Amino acid sequence: MLTFVLRRLVLSVVVLFVACSASFCFFATHYEPLRGVPLPHAYWQWLRGLATGRSFTHGIVFGPFGGQVVDSLERTLALLALTLVFVAVFASLLGCLAAATRGSALDLLLRIGSYAAWAVPAFLLGLVLQQTLGKIAGGPGLGLFPPAGWAGQCPGGLGIDLHTFRCPAAGTGIAFVGQVLYHLTLPAVALAGGFVGLHSRYLRASLVDSLAAPYVTVARAKGLPERTVLLRHALRNSLIAFVPAVLTDFGAIFGASLAVDWVFRLGGLGGLFVGVLNVQSTSPVLDTYAVEVLLLIGGAGVLLASLLGELAIGFLDPRVRLG
Repeated sequence: MLTFVLRRLVLSVVVLFVACSASFCFFATHYEPLRGVPLPHAYWQWLRGLATGRSFTHGIVFGPFGGQVVDSLERTLALLALTLVFVAVFASLLGCLAAATRGSALDLLLRIGSYAAWAVPAFLLGLVLQQTLGKIAGGPGLGLFPPAGWAGQCPGGLGIDLHTFRCPAAGTGIAFVGQVLYHLTLPAVALAGGFVGLHSRYLRASLVDSLAAPYVTVARAKGLPERTVLLRHALRNSLIAFVPAVLTDFGAIFGASLAVDWVFRLGGLGGLFVGVLNVQSTSPVLDTYAVEVLLLIGGAGVLLASLLGELAIGFLDPRVRLG
């Protein structure tokens, strides 16, 4: 197992290096961030920037960027973690319910709902949730959750600082964690909605196949209740395909989180990425380092999730040997 993990990590580093090198050459060729500077020298300057946490701003002049990335990454990781919990829990519940009532009107209703959820973009669902459940002054919403901003004393409505997306800290300890979860509920629901619909369909299909397997027939013949047959026997076997599928979709979830982060003004990587692009729209020089760092973070997340998916297969199915 350890050999497998180390080999995958080394391969991931190589893949990231090749991908970042190729994208750097693309940006340098099309946007000329370092006019008159040879490409190898520009690439070396960029590699040095990765180690120092500083970015290109004009020519080869550097400006601070690393601390801002770390702060934004923490917020995006919190959003992704809560989203994955929502996807795993609700997709499992809906998938099991649909499989247990397969062929019924409820199954058909859940199927239609899952297709509809997958068809709605996360940012659009986020806007709807802001208007219906958010505390927007004078709005038609129920006022159950903050419509935007991070945990802290954020101004009401959507009036937070559109340049920094920062709010004063709400405190420390459990109270702060509660505030973070309170502010992340709507964004996580918006981000998880489509993926819950998608993976509940995957799990239902897997459960239906498992419920028709011979070992399930034997379990029923022993007189076990249908709920026990479903949860203890069929579900365990279906998780072998369900868990890796959720982790494999991390790239799509991460991409959608950038738009959701911007809609809810969380101050994560989405807001940082849009901020970088806004600066570049008024400047003839593309901040190659800033864009590359964001791409590097996304690529590393996708590769790590892929590794966790493979490890999950080995953990859930002892017959699989990783090597």
